Amino acid sequence: MASGAEKSKKAELEAVLACTSYGLCSILLSLCNKLVFSGADFNYPLAILAFQSLCAVCFLKGSDVLGLSKPLPLQRELFRLMLPVTLLFCAMLWTSGKALRHCSMPLFTVCKNLAVVGTTVYEFFRFGQSVSAGIVASLALMTAGSLIAGHGDMTATAVGMLWLLANVAATIAYLAVLKERMPADVSSASKSLHNNVLTLVVFTTAATGVGELGPFCRQISAQSVGFQLGTLMTGVLGTAINMTTFWCMHVTNGATYAFVGASNKVPVALIGHYFFHSVITPMGWCGVALGLGAGLVYAVTKERERQQREHAASSSPEAQSLLRAGSQLERAEGASDGDESDGDGHGCAHGGRTARSCAAGRAAGDG
Repeated sequence: MASGAEKSKKAELEAVLACTSYGLCSILLSLCNKLVFSGADFNYPLAILAFQSLCAVCFLKGSDVLGLSKPLPLQRELFRLMLPVTLLFCAMLWTSGKALRHCSMPLFTVCKNLAVVGTTVYEFFRFGQSVSAGIVASLALMTAGSLIAGHGDMTATAVGMLWLLANVAATIAYLAVLKERMPADVSSASKSLHNNVLTLVVFTTAATGVGELGPFCRQISAQSVGFQLGTLMTGVLGTAINMTTFWCMHVTNGATYAFVGASNKVPVALIGHYFFHSVITPMGWCGVALGLGAGLVYAVTKERERQQREHAASSSPEAQSLLRAGSQLERAEGASDGDESDGDGHGCAHGGRTARSCAAGRAAGDG
């Protein structure tokens, strides 16, 4: 029983570490993008995505060649498994960029929350995962916080709404396929390497097709050193996010991963307010408070579910039979200890023998 409890606690700790790592990387990448690209006349999104994929491939393969990590050989079968995941990932990023061109950021945030709801519903029907009242309450709080924070700025064209719906569908499909197709016996680094090799091909081809690649290569060298270092940092953080995504999806589920991603907007808003002097209206502060409340409710609900699982496991018939077997073993060992004690009869109390047998033992010893 102790071994099972230890394994459960270890799994819970790994899930917390995975979600925390993903959330931290996501926040840092958002702030780094804000720091590097705000106000800069450098609009090459596909080329930047290709550059981030190139950075990831270089970092991961470089650590392999230098012996800093486990061997990361390229495998044809893993490429085959990763291809649908990569295509959906690219579709998710592409539709996201298209949607942001035709709708406001607050509306985009609210609709992205629908991806969390959709992922939760999908996993309920696909895997039979229960959805408690606490989870529903946290999703409602998160959506309400986004609506309140973006009050008065919910604008979009008809084309923008179509791109938004396409982005929500692509996000749900990406998380669903990622969870089902990823082999559990492959490391996150290996998955990340294969994924980035494929995204490098896709984004480089797309960037070349729309004419971004040439201007990107020419203009990046003309930028300041700080801008170049910031761009390189986005590649480093992009690699980290890729690895933590696979880690998080391996030890949790799509709903938890999506919820962590949606909750990141709260600390990003707060940090952006203090470091970039972005304005947060009173309604915006209410939205932030609701977002924090949603995260708290979600965390408390997950902790209660964990305690209920442990209680159910300890009170199951199998657990009770193990406890009874353990008690019988202890009694048998106690009887054996009593039989092996010295002949003055002190072992009678430990061995659990009857008073008559103890008396006979003492009489035999006195004789």
